[in-house]
Amino acid sequence: MDTFFAPAERAGNEAVVHDYNLFTSFGQVNELINALPFIAAVLNEQRQVVYGNRPLLEAMGFKDFEEILGLRPGELINCIHSREMPGGCGTSKSCRVCGAVNAIQDCLNTNNKIVNECRITANQKDKEVSYDFKVTASPFEYQNKRFVVLSFEDLSDEKRRQILERLFFHDIINTAGGLRGFIEFMEMSSDPAEHKEYLTIASRLSDVLIEEILSQRQLLAAERGELKVNMKAVDINKLITETVQQIAHHQVAKTIPIVFVNQQENLNFTTDPVLLKRVLLNLLKNAVEASKPNQEVEIGFSTANNNEVIISVKNDTIMSQDIQLQIFQRSFSTKGEARGIGTYSIKMFTEQYLGGKVSFVSNPTEKTVFSISLPMA
Repeated sequence: MDTFFAPAERAGNEAVVHDYNLFTSFGQVNELINALPFIAAVLNEQRQVVYGNRPLLEAMGFKDFEEILGLRPGELINCIHSREMPGGCGTSKSCRVCGAVNAIQDCLNTNNKIVNECRITANQKDKEVSYDFKVTASPFEYQNKRFVVLSFEDLSDEKRRQILERLFFHDIINTAGGLRGFIEFMEMSSDPAEHKEYLTIASRLSDVLIEEILSQRQLLAAERGELKVNMKAVDINKLITETVQQIAHHQVAKTIPIVFVNQQENLNFTTDPVLLKRVLLNLLKNAVEASKPNQEVEIGFSTANNNEVIISVKNDTIMSQDIQLQIFQRSFSTKGEARGIGTYSIKMFTEQYLGGKVSFVSNPTEKTVFSISLPMA
């Protein structure tokens, strides 16, 4: 069976049930494993569940162990990549960068306890949900058979807090500090021309500050399912032009020209302009931050089959394969620790609220292009 990473072969049902019976008859193991305050499972050498605790069943919405026997961790959680290949969890390209699969494989290969962080995007009730876990894989041998005891500790709230602290206590304070600096310049200057220049810059910085705060408020509301969508007719040329002007005032865009290409006349369609502008701002900000000084960033749009608007943002920096495999995960970032919200929010706003789709390519021929397609009706 084909695989892009971990072995695809599985133990048969009879072997899985045999291992399950081993553990159910293993002294007080049931009471011991159920006493653990976190999710825990026992895996065979093929990474299949042969035993688990009650918190595991409750967290995944199962009633009996028989429902989960033989499944792999990503299949339990319903990871979006667990069904991409016939071999299931561990065999897709994205599994190469999965902390859980790597922890299990390293544990089996070295016979040592392995601790990793793991980001998983799962499909829950037709909605994508992001998780951050600390996974611990410990080797265990019983009756001449090798097993892995795998535990999951949910770090989602901690990671979320770190990201928000980073945004509010770093990015927003930096912007507020710049605003204060220009106000101080105004207080020290008696030149009317300088006053006017500083006032213009201070006004732009205040707009950026408000946008950053509103962006986080919208993101939190979206994750809670409380964000209200306000659909109305939108002139796409006007909206893109306003977005380009807004990002041009941002600190990160000082040395990066942003070019609006493929403009078309009289194209209007129905969408939420506030959310769409938020998506485009994040796309442009990411593209600008990935670019070197004086490299152009392009934004443009086209139509497909008269029922779709496709907006694309291009920059010249090519992403590595590992980055491409993790790009839409919530806490993943190429910008350092405790970042990682831009592409995640782009996907969430576009696909869960605007009814569109997000895609990207990144290669030497096309460079890096992120595209969002939105229904025109």
